Amino acid sequence: MPQATLERDRRGDAPPVGEVYDVGSGRRMMVHHDGSGTPAVVFEGGAGAFGLDYFTIFALVAQRTTAVLYDRAGSGWSDPVDKKRGAAEIAADLREGLRVAGIDGPFVLVGHSLGGLLVRVFAQHFPDEVVGLVLVDPSAEGIPMASAGDEAIVRDMIARLRANPNLWREWYPEMFEDWEKLPEHIREPLIARHTEPPHDEAGLHDMLSGASILDETSNGPALPDVPVTVLTGMKVDLTPGRSDADMAAFNQIKLDAHRALVNAIPRGEHRVFADVGHRLNAERPDLVVAAIFDMLDRVANH
Repeated sequence: MPQATLERDRRGDAPPVGEVYDVGSGRRMMVHHDGSGTPAVVFEGGAGAFGLDYFTIFALVAQRTTAVLYDRAGSGWSDPVDKKRGAAEIAADLREGLRVAGIDGPFVLVGHSLGGLLVRVFAQHFPDEVVGLVLVDPSAEGIPMASAGDEAIVRDMIARLRANPNLWREWYPEMFEDWEKLPEHIREPLIARHTEPPHDEAGLHDMLSGASILDETSNGPALPDVPVTVLTGMKVDLTPGRSDADMAAFNQIKLDAHRALVNAIPRGEHRVFADVGHRLNAERPDLVVAAIFDMLDRVANH
């Protein structure tokens, strides 16, 4: 029986669901799983996202098979690390978290945004444990990543949010709409966790790692020969500091990049949605769950 650390309540900030497991050297990782069956479906979040942001699709998938969500080191309810880590280290960390939580493969990995790169890296390094990938509006080759020059802008935004927390709802209304769809016992702790220091810097840390994660993914080992489904949202998202025209142009770049990615994968499938944006998991969880269930069917019939 895997043991969750008994000290998880020491700080008075235990997650609303899930357990915090010791993954070595006293460092703790939040892992939550539900359901039964194989393959297990594991969710990897986007930049700044916590595992519980994906609770809606997680709960739906858990009705069919084992579903798993977790917090990367330094985000949500997982302890930070004291150095910048590469994508392979993040993948190895997830693998250890799955091990100590007693969750066996094989795995279907679901990666949203930056998580789309990270699940590819997991599959590159642990090919025998992965039977399929679902990439939800993923970061990919050809899509511009944040640059070092963006750091000052983001740090200024964080400082302004800390000085006036009411700006959270003003700047990110769609994000709050997503959170408010969650059950209350998940919603309130999750909003508090996202908006309180130092957890409000999780997106900044992910942003600063994005370019190196993309480079590591592109230059890593080949993907295993498994089915891959890529979902692309083409609706223009409300984005602070960017006009609708800017976002429409970005979406075209994204679409071209996703097409190129799918065309390079022997068993790739591409689903494009005109009426949903980057937040596919929250706006239209049914579309994401349908892709996951179709992937489970493909794996079962292969």
